[in-house]
Amino acid sequence: MSQLISCLKMIKSWRPRRLGRRSGRKSGKTDDLETFIRPLITSFITDLGYEVEPMTDQELLHNDKFWEALYRRAADIGVPHPEGSHALKCLQVGGCYAVVCLPNHPLEVQVYVGIYAWLCATIDDVTEQCLPDFERFHERYITGQAQPTILLEAWAGIIRGAYDHYDVVVANFIATASLDFLNACVLEARSEFKSMKPSKGGNSWPWYLRNKDGIGDTYAYFTFCKSECPDISRFLEAVPDMSMYIALTNDILSFYKEEKAGETNNYVSQKSFYDGKDVRAVLKDTIAEAQAAVHRMRAVTKGKGIYEARLERHIVGSIAFHFVCPRYKLTQFCAPVQEEDVHEKRSTCSSN
Repeated sequence: MSQLISCLKMIKSWRPRRLGRRSGRKSGKTDDLETFIRPLITSFITDLGYEVEPMTDQELLHNDKFWEALYRRAADIGVPHPEGSHALKCLQVGGCYAVVCLPNHPLEVQVYVGIYAWLCATIDDVTEQCLPDFERFHERYITGQAQPTILLEAWAGIIRGAYDHYDVVVANFIATASLDFLNACVLEARSEFKSMKPSKGGNSWPWYLRNKDGIGDTYAYFTFCKSECPDISRFLEAVPDMSMYIALTNDILSFYKEEKAGETNNYVSQKSFYDGKDVRAVLKDTIAEAQAAVHRMRAVTKGKGIYEARLERHIVGSIAFHFVCPRYKLTQFCAPVQEEDVHEKRSTCSSN
């Protein structure tokens, strides 16, 4: 079976990290949901200059050299990911993100990002079961103590690895955001958080939490590795908007499947609750915010050569990633890709 078909099958059932747990409103009627969402998604991606070309985006996954390197690195790290496991699904998703969003980056950077995304997704899924170990991660990390599990030791290692590929100041920001992410996972597993009732005046909370658990800063900085983009002054001003865009794009392109399923543990639903606005109105506001963020960051890197090129690919790659992944159910908004149409290029890489 081709590497691509394997990847697509693995990511169908993958669930991304939660944005908080709350018993909120039930989603509204879904009979007209597709009619409502179709023009919004079309307008959103058209405004950003993205053309839905599923085959072109999926062809990026036909990179056996990358997958071989990714699996070798995962094996070296030692976090178990046997065939059919959820950990392997997370590894596949992490790899897909790296190769679709950063297709022109050096191989070693792509592998680093793929491994980072894999560990990130895995940590989110197991924090609640391993809460005592996770709560003390920061203390051990700061004091130089060994972590008690392979997964946490791998997370400490991947944070340190940022300095191999990114400017020291950028790597510092990646480390800070990575620590915030794990702490957000711990927070969401705590009983106090689960029982927390929304308060009047807490309107800033949804974005505060989204910014922490979405790790937007880290993924924004991944755009500019030091071997290609050594002058940080040429991209720093674009990072806040890229960070916001990455988080909001996921919220926008996840809306259809989540609203259809009645899921409310997400940024759009939480903001709707706090602001007292209809969830669909909030979605429109979120799209406008994401579009404005893209226009600003494009202005920052305009005419700056590779800085502009890498940012532009990550912008459209973030959209492409969602169209490539069947779990987002976005093939309904473009020409569907049949599995038999996928190139039958064989992969020699192993998942073990």
